[in-house]
Amino acid sequence: MNVMDLVLFISAVALLWSRSLRLGIALLALEGVLLSIMAWTSQPLTWDSALMALATLTIKAGLIPTVLARMMNSWPIEVRRDHPLPLWAYATALVVVLGTGHIMQLLGPVHLIQNRPAFFYSLSTIYLGMVMVVARRHLLSQITALVSIENGLVVLGISLSDSLPTFVELGILADLMIAVALLVWMGRRIHREFQTTDVVALQALKG
Repeated sequence: MNVMDLVLFISAVALLWSRSLRLGIALLALEGVLLSIMAWTSQPLTWDSALMALATLTIKAGLIPTVLARMMNSWPIEVRRDHPLPLWAYATALVVVLGTGHIMQLLGPVHLIQNRPAFFYSLSTIYLGMVMVVARRHLLSQITALVSIENGLVVLGISLSDSLPTFVELGILADLMIAVALLVWMGRRIHREFQTTDVVALQALKG
């Protein structure tokens, strides 16, 4: 399990570092595969765990990456890469990952954390996704960041309680599907109306 948590964290780091939208979508698909395996192995094998694993694989490794890839392919080639990250984003990413270790020390006496490596990797993944939301300028990069944050939240819940109730996980998946559908629709409308995928350029539309 901890190996998969580590790969999830490495995927989040790669998402932050890479400018390639195609690679970002592929990393989201990888995270979906990892989460489906976690859903299968984090609790005794039952019909519920099998259903959860199948739903996670279908939605996070299949449906969402496919929808994002189709949206990307509908755009001109010149807007299929993001802008370079500013240096402060890398510094912030390092600080928040180191801060995760400090949070673990603070929570140690209350024995809240059931799986310390999973907690570290998942909370770091969430923080890195937040840095992406703030620092990335491309609409699609921000969508992938939000999905990555949600993936980290699922693993964080598992690290605190060993497993999540099936109805909670299904509810999270449903919310994620609705959020991604709305974001994709908004992204297409923004590009069609303003011919840009740069969220910084959209600030000129305020007030």
